[in-house]
Amino acid sequence: MMNQIAFVLCLTTFIICSLTCLFSCAILLCVIHHLYHNRLQQKERIIIIHCINIYSLVSAYITIVALFNIRTVLGTLYGHDFNSSWCTFLGYLAPVLIGGIYWAFVNQAFFRLCRVVYPTMRWLQSYQLYIILPFVELMLNCILMSLVLFVHDVVYLPKDYYCFVPFTNVYSMLWLVFNGYGNQIGVLSFIYIRITTFLRRQTNIQTRIVRQRQERDFLIIRRILLVVGVLISLGIPAMGFLMMAFITHEEHPLTFPIFWFFISISMMSICLLTIIFTPQLKKIVMKIIQHNRVIPTNGSLIASIQTRK
Repeated sequence: MMNQIAFVLCLTTFIICSLTCLFSCAILLCVIHHLYHNRLQQKERIIIIHCINIYSLVSAYITIVALFNIRTVLGTLYGHDFNSSWCTFLGYLAPVLIGGIYWAFVNQAFFRLCRVVYPTMRWLQSYQLYIILPFVELMLNCILMSLVLFVHDVVYLPKDYYCFVPFTNVYSMLWLVFNGYGNQIGVLSFIYIRITTFLRRQTNIQTRIVRQRQERDFLIIRRILLVVGVLISLGIPAMGFLMMAFITHEEHPLTFPIFWFFISISMMSICLLTIIFTPQLKKIVMKIIQHNRVIPTNGSLIASIQTRK
């Protein structure tokens, strides 16, 4: 019974991941095309760079998750062995990418912090900074996550047919959780508190236009926190399995199928919420949708007029 449930969960996760990957790649191509074929202001270019960072990381990460789950499906059906050095590398790369996704939201919040609290420091709002920053953060993630490689905790899971850190290895899993999104949540909380205290201390001398811009940036920070909150809430089942493994020293058979299922939903949520909460991106998507609407040809239009007569 457990094997059947796990099989259905893995197959469903693979389908969700495939659709999410196609959707995120399509949005990524549209955003890149918009960036290189339109003359944008610096603020808009930075926002587009944030979107490119998010969707590229989501595409890479969700591809790995899809690969994990299709291996489970094929392994269950045909008993294939996928153990290799490439398998170990993918098991290491997955937490690196999820950490990068959370850092992408930190970069968005940091940009708003600089606009609100440090508007005179122009280099903190430069286009080049937000191009370099994701690569620096990705390198930092690679260094921090490499600890699980050095201690050989990324192992092949024979029941799941891919490599990852088992939940029974609590200390390594906690290390991944802490560096995967613990640090990022701490930085996001600091940014939110800093902007909140700054806005409350503002005097009435400030112009109305500046106040409106700061309140708009503060609203975007709240939206970023809402997205991250959704991601954290979808990670609660994984934390529950981690606590269970710590207490019982055993791994539940449905641990990884349920874990990846909620991960796939969270990645799909990121793709949709990023569009909804980013006006510039939403405008690009709506423009493409309106452009692709079917317009009646002149012949059908003339025929319609003659019919009315």
